[in-house]
Amino acid sequence: MLLITNNPRFKNGDFLENNLDFKATVFFSEITYIDILKKVREYVHKNYKLLTHPLYGSVKPNETIYRTVILKEGKELDYDSVRLIEDAIYTAEKFLNNKKTPDWSESIKEDFQVIDYDIIMNTINRIKY
Repeated sequence: MLLITNNPRFKNGDFLENNLDFKATVFFSEITYIDILKKVREYVHKNYKLLTHPLYGSVKPNETIYRTVILKEGKELDYDSVRLIEDAIYTAEKFLNNKKTPDWSESIKEDFQVIDYDIIMNTINRIKY
């Protein structure tokens, strides 16, 4: 599996130590929310399949700066994943064009990191079973 993220909480891969059944490669980059979605799209076009929805959670794309997506390698192009990631990019860009993400304080950024981290960790635990 592949975890693509800009969330520093996933940066060093420590979360994998407590989830030994979950084998993943982590792609971490300090890029924007939209750029994470575009990186995911690159992998989808390389036959990876989305395991998490690119717009999961109730935090709008113009509210948070963090996004983490889990994919798995496939053998052929998954058209549902193509549609989902294209729709996600379109939706995120629409939100950002309507209202830019605020320049959040460090404590608020940390809160958004925790939200993203918790959602993904709960997802990882569900994937394992």
